[in-house]
Amino acid sequence: MLKRTLQDAFAEGSAKDSEVLEQLGTQKHERAIGELELKCHKLENKAMEKQHQRECEFCMMQMRIMMSQNQRAAPAMMQPQNQPSFDGLGLMAELNGATLQSELPLTPYSI
Repeated sequence: MLKRTLQDAFAEGSAKDSEVLEQLGTQKHERAIGELELKCHKLENKAMEKQHQRECEFCMMQMRIMMSQNQRAAPAMMQPQNQPSFDGLGLMAELNGATLQSELPLTPYSI
């Protein structure tokens, strides 16, 4: 009977050992899977950051191009393109006449 009890105890111990080893193996696998998932998330975040950086650089390049185009177009915008003609109203003639008269010496009879 003592022999049987020792065999039973040994069997129970072996079963518990196997169960503990299985749990440890499962935990190791779960931990490895968790580490791989974390690594995957880090790589995804890194890829998204690089994509965001490329998009920002592209926007900055577009803004620089637009600014350089505006700087080139600004002098052309500053130049008078289609000045309204006041000749039909007689205003320019009056102004030109006034400048001509101011260049002449003023005498009481010139007005």
